[in-house]
Amino acid sequence: MIFTLDQWSQLQQDKIHIGAAPIGPSVLGHNRQYYFALPARYNYAFPEGYEEVNQIIENHPLQSKE
Repeated sequence: MIFTLDQWSQLQQDKIHIGAAPIGPSVLGHNRQYYFALPARYNYAFPEGYEEVNQIIENHPLQSKE
């Protein structure tokens, strides 16, 4: 997911909500213009390959440039 800084701020202040999950998206990284995030339940149904995705995310693969 990609959010502008203003959208992310509104999301953090509970002014807007994305999706049906009781928690919001988790941030992957950000730069001066955007926040990059994963939906709260991106792996909820444990689809094939979810373990590999978790390993990739744990290694912080996103490198945003300022």
